[in-house]
Amino acid sequence: MSTPVERLRAFPFIAILRGVPAAHVVPLGEALLAGGVRSLEVTFSDADADAKIEALRASLPVEVLVGAGTVTTRKRAAAARAAGAGFLVTPHVAPEVNAFAVDHGLPVVCGATTPTEIAQALDQGCAFIKLFPAGPLGPDYLRALLGPYPDLEVFAVGGVGLDNAAAYLAAGALGLGIGGALTTLDWRDPDLAAATRLARTFGDLIDAARGGAA
Repeated sequence: MSTPVERLRAFPFIAILRGVPAAHVVPLGEALLAGGVRSLEVTFSDADADAKIEALRASLPVEVLVGAGTVTTRKRAAAARAAGAGFLVTPHVAPEVNAFAVDHGLPVVCGATTPTEIAQALDQGCAFIKLFPAGPLGPDYLRALLGPYPDLEVFAVGGVGLDNAAAYLAAGALGLGIGGALTTLDWRDPDLAAATRLARTFGDLIDAARGGAA
């Protein structure tokens, strides 16, 4: 089986699960999988993130990556790994998280905004950059960043939706991390079929930007 880095590169679409009730995490994960998602991120802004990661890891096929987001401390990184996370995502450059990840062979999608932060993330062994928050910065900012960093592999995250996703991909983003635009549902009666359709739409945008490579 390919490595997590290879799988994130091949299917660069991370569905971000933040605030999803525990009872709905696995059904939503299955619905997103049906829409072509191959990487899920459960954020540690949820107090029960580790339990949700464990539930997804136990329920979904092994080829689906289940990662941990909002990993801001070494303690959270260790909890994520213990729960079965296959990758880590940070909102900023977190040296102790990045060191833990390198020591344990976990790829990091490292939050960064400025050239200095990008250089720090790369020096600390991060596999990918998470341009965050991408929405307020805009696609032109990403395009400018890629001038001095033409080989940078960037996920655009934060304020990215159907209205601007294609623009970030056209500006050079490797892929997308989509949270609220994809997973904001009425949890009293969630329309999982709608989540499947929306996931497929985002996936089609990425596929088109990559010339069908995904």
